[in-house]
Amino acid sequence: MPDGLTHLLAGYVGSQRWLKGGRLTLFLIGCLLPDILARGGRLFFMGHLQIDFIELYIVTLHTPFTCLFLCLAIVQLFNSRFQREAFMLLYSGSMVHFVLDSLQRTITGFGFTRELLDGYHWLYPFSWYDFQFGLFWPKDALFALILLLPLSLLFFLRKKR
Repeated sequence: MPDGLTHLLAGYVGSQRWLKGGRLTLFLIGCLLPDILARGGRLFFMGHLQIDFIELYIVTLHTPFTCLFLCLAIVQLFNSRFQREAFMLLYSGSMVHFVLDSLQRTITGFGFTRELLDGYHWLYPFSWYDFQFGLFWPKDALFALILLLPLSLLFFLRKKR
């Protein structure tokens, strides 16, 4: 939850000046989309006996390539005149998510790794290599909330005036 909240608040703080109403909502949904895919897949198969094998497929749901196709599928629900803009909002939100995730560190360390079940596979399906900057652990997102929560409240209250 802190990770998702951090993605939402970072997306809000970064985009609330130039996006309004439904456009901001689409952008923020895009900020959560990769985690919705990956964690939803894990919840769906949680009790399965072959979860280690299925994890090889679930890990591919948290990639820019998969989000590209999911965003293309989601925008089919919108009016044809708004589809291009809706796609750009959703996909740019998911790119913000991936930029924030690239700053994280996984168990295997940081830099280039080739672990199938650990890390983020940015170039899937072309490569299983993972690159991460390794600045903080995912559980350290709580510390980012200390900064992002007051900032988003400040922006929200300033916007209301």
